[in-house]
Amino acid sequence: MLVALALVAVVGGVAWLLWPSAERAIAMTDQVTGQPASVPDANGKATTQAPLAAARPATAAAPGATRDLAEVLQLAPGQRAPAMGEVIARLHAEGIHDGLAAFNPPGTSPPLVGLAVPEDFPLPEGYVRHHQTTDDGQDIEAILMYSPDYDFYDADGRPIPIPPDRVVPPSMAPPGLPLRQVRIPPPRDAQGGVP
Repeated sequence: MLVALALVAVVGGVAWLLWPSAERAIAMTDQVTGQPASVPDANGKATTQAPLAAARPATAAAPGATRDLAEVLQLAPGQRAPAMGEVIARLHAEGIHDGLAAFNPPGTSPPLVGLAVPEDFPLPEGYVRHHQTTDDGQDIEAILMYSPDYDFYDADGRPIPIPPDRVVPPSMAPPGLPLRQVRIPPPRDAQGGVP
């Protein structure tokens, strides 16, 4: 019985590997000409008859999906590339909201400033480290925040009000935490360095 099951599994696996698929048909298409690529026939001779060339999905492209970014931005050869905020604004103006345009422009959500939390500091229950990155990819030291999954109460059982941004103020820091604010690094210049 086990031998029969193993045989079925092996035959099924081989059939799955050999079964024609649209992905393999697209892979067997010359990416420059769009014509079927040369594939060996049963005798090993090259042929341009890709057996699955017709399997390419015939789906209509979403509006704006086939436009090149340079076409939307209307950049002349050698022209300076615009900043990311300008790129996103131009894409939105063209009605494109996917790809790069799915993101908010830089500066939309500035980093939160709060108390720095050393990685080796044991967090009490109800607190979390919040890691952030600047718009240009610089890591910011983790800050202390209240966990969204925890309610705080004073000694009399009354709820303690939590700031809307959930950043822990110095007056509410857990005992033993050094009171030091994080420093947000300045933006990098166009060459990737910090001025």
